[in-house]
Amino acid sequence: MQKFKHLQQRTEAGETIVSQNIIAKKIGESDRQIIVGAHYDTVKGVQGVDDNGSGVGVILEAIESFQHKKMPYTLTFVFFGAEEIGTKGSEYYTSQMTPKEIQNTVAMVNLDSLIAGDKMYVYGDEGEDGWVRDQALDLAKKKKLNVETNPGLNPEYPKGSTGDWSDHAAFKKLGIPFAYFEATNWALCDQDGYVQTEKHGAIWHNPEKDSLNFIRSQFPGRMEERLHTFSILLIELLTHIKEPKK
Repeated sequence: MQKFKHLQQRTEAGETIVSQNIIAKKIGESDRQIIVGAHYDTVKGVQGVDDNGSGVGVILEAIESFQHKKMPYTLTFVFFGAEEIGTKGSEYYTSQMTPKEIQNTVAMVNLDSLIAGDKMYVYGDEGEDGWVRDQALDLAKKKKLNVETNPGLNPEYPKGSTGDWSDHAAFKKLGIPFAYFEATNWALCDQDGYVQTEKHGAIWHNPEKDSLNFIRSQFPGRMEERLHTFSILLIELLTHIKEPKK
């Protein structure tokens, strides 16, 4: 089943922009849910292959994989609109969640910019609260997937964590545990994850770089590797995730 949640945003120029969140559910053996999200919008004039066609593609792969499988939890897949103007889609979505729905949410998994970066990462809450991240890292190790986490080189972003600049942030504010998949390079420049590649710097929001031809020509095989790896990791995480004992 698909649902559309509408939101309107007025820009500084006085324009009213209408956007939609697209929602699909896979009913599981439990009514407790895991939310999986990726924004589908990009900035004007940019193809958005990395940011964020990559996240949308991985979610679609997972949906197809689970089509005929019984799942322990209900899976709610959300394609967020209006992320590029300030995560408006995910903020709207969380503003519509009831207290019961919030309590009934096991975790949120966010996918954003998965292709171009030099390394593949998964982040989460700090310390033991980052149990979704830790389970994803354990699964990556078992499946021999080349996925790591933020090493904590920058004290503003402790090991395993990230900034509140993508759609996970709205769920984090509600106290919902999260994992956030991304490809970038935390060792570069200000060590804040914004500069994705050593070879070409930042890829996202760049009309020349965030394109199919550029990524394929400058990073041969990277697109296929990243989409394959993150798809496997997402499918494994949603299949095997276990809530920690309280």
